[in-house]
Amino acid sequence: MKCVICKNGTTAAGKTTVVLERNGTTLVFKDVPAEVCQNCGEEYVSSTVSRELLGRADLSAQKGVDLELLRYAA
Repeated sequence: MKCVICKNGTTAAGKTTVVLERNGTTLVFKDVPAEVCQNCGEEYVSSTVSRELLGRADLSAQKGVDLELLRYAA
């Protein structure tokens, strides 16, 4: 796909790190599948992956986690 940020690059499959913060809880997800712009490096995570990350974040917040580092696994 064409990058909507730089408007010059195209994206390719890659991986990224996603940091989610809410109400004192910080979650870091490594190796998250994403489309990455080959020109500017902007990262796009699919809606399916986003929903999964947010679901995991909700569970961690309910457990009272302050900081958690997770490697993404589909």
